[in-house]
Amino acid sequence: MKPLEAHRPAHLARSFTGTYRLTGRVAFFDDVKTPFLKLRLSDCEGDHVALLNLDKTSVPERIGHLDTVTATGVKCLSGPFMLHEFRPATQDEVDALATLQSLPRVYCPVRETFDQLVSTAQSLHSAHLREFLTRVLERQDRMEAFLNAPASVSYHHAYPGGLLQHSLAVANNAVAMLRLNEPDTSRLMQETCFVAGLLHDIGKTYTYDSKGKPNAAWKLCSHDAFTLEACAYGLAYLDHHAPDLAIMLRHVWTCASPGARYGQPAAMTLARYVRDADGQSAMADNQQRAFSRTGGWGFSRLGQNLFWRPEGPTLQPQ
Repeated sequence: MKPLEAHRPAHLARSFTGTYRLTGRVAFFDDVKTPFLKLRLSDCEGDHVALLNLDKTSVPERIGHLDTVTATGVKCLSGPFMLHEFRPATQDEVDALATLQSLPRVYCPVRETFDQLVSTAQSLHSAHLREFLTRVLERQDRMEAFLNAPASVSYHHAYPGGLLQHSLAVANNAVAMLRLNEPDTSRLMQETCFVAGLLHDIGKTYTYDSKGKPNAAWKLCSHDAFTLEACAYGLAYLDHHAPDLAIMLRHVWTCASPGARYGQPAAMTLARYVRDADGQSAMADNQQRAFSRTGGWGFSRLGQNLFWRPEGPTLQPQ
């Protein structure tokens, strides 16, 4: 292998500066024994491979996995980035990123759903809700689990990335019900409904590790108890800047469902829409799984749940 910093034609390279998450690094030597650090720099759009010559540039010791970094160097039309600066990102650089820009797309096994999440979050009109999502989902202790975790171990959406798919489905369906039943509702209420649905199961990120495997909390605690804890940093922001939004979200996530032992009765329709969308998303996935092993009609079971599809050919999906 030729020395990695061999001369490259100027017209095939361009300078760049970007802010990313550090998601991987490996040290190695090229053919002339020059030490390099191979870095994987990630964001919501994808990954970049970058090389850093350790003889020329030192690496700050405090940069760790998933830290936000700023890299400067040369990007060639083929091959990795060649860096001449690599450092922790400043707060101003982090603040300049678009909503959820720093979420590593590489960690999500359901890429299309991930892209829908990012595009919808960035389209929110409310700056307060965009900042809220940033403070909840872009935290290092939440992002990997939220992108990787199943929605359940053996029930609905029980596969890596299932939590994200279920959460986005609940958010979108809750907003659809709100628009259907209350067509004159404000854009801000619709966006609040979306956020409430998206994060209704965020407490489950405490019950799985970063790779989506159940941990001790999964056996010992109800995930509902963790929802406000997972959103605490974002709710503290809303308490200061948009207190009505903060209390609305708390109410939606904590009010009582039918038959619940605790919780205040639902006092707004958003809570009902999120609850109903949650149940429909779970049942639809379970029904699909139940009939995936049969001819697609009649009766089928999944665990203790019985499902039925009428046999008439005109009633079957086309």
